[in-house]
Amino acid sequence: MFPRGAGSARRPLDIMWTFCLRSLVREYGWRFVRRVALRHPVRTLQAFQQAGRIDVSGVSVEVTGGGRHALDRPLSIVGAGFCLKPTNPSCPSGRANHDCEFLERLAGADAAGVPAPCRPCAIRDIGTRALRAGAAFYVMTSARDILDDVFVPAMTRGTFTTGLFVLCRYSFQPFAIGLLASGISGRLFPLEAGDCRDYRTWLLADRGIKAEQTAADGERMGAIARLFDAAASPSGGVRVQRRGSLLCPLPSAPASTRTVEAM
Repeated sequence: MFPRGAGSARRPLDIMWTFCLRSLVREYGWRFVRRVALRHPVRTLQAFQQAGRIDVSGVSVEVTGGGRHALDRPLSIVGAGFCLKPTNPSCPSGRANHDCEFLERLAGADAAGVPAPCRPCAIRDIGTRALRAGAAFYVMTSARDILDDVFVPAMTRGTFTTGLFVLCRYSFQPFAIGLLASGISGRLFPLEAGDCRDYRTWLLADRGIKAEQTAADGERMGAIARLFDAAASPSGGVRVQRRGSLLCPLPSAPASTRTVEAM
């Protein structure tokens, strides 16, 4: 994605500033300025400086904010791009939204109890493991929604302090700015197929226009699984409650909630 060699050290920084400047004229940009930058200008400036020094290559990238390492236990939140949802057959929950029918309503771990589109779905896999590990799970859609659902609650109420996120490598540094400005330490895992690699395709995906199904390779999915399994509930099951756009694990829950069993 970012080749080594002469001038390669500058390219991610150039991408970050181009991304941010072009976003200023769009809703996410001015909302970020109003809701984050103007309220915490020094912290936001420091977030830009720190994000600009991040090496976005590698199996994963750690973003340390708020004095905590990204993999401190427990993880507060896990997010994965909606573009991981299956397209053929299509996701029963729809595509560019925060929904996952399996995680919200279904119970049962055996393949016979899982709808065909959900069986190979990375959202189902990552979400189930995250909820079993005690983290809220979030299907990420637009930058505006991420600002409203993750960054602002973290900044104003301390709702989230650590997280793990699966998204396109192209947006690592802009995403890191939001994490750092809101006080979240995060571990970022890149998509490796079908991901956005320029601003035009990212902007379309931000509007929900994304025909390609993305994927993370086996090495990264294995690393994610190991992180979650180390912190998973010994009982193997977890009760899940929808709170706004997020799915949250509960130690106990009323009968209206559903249980997602171990994979």
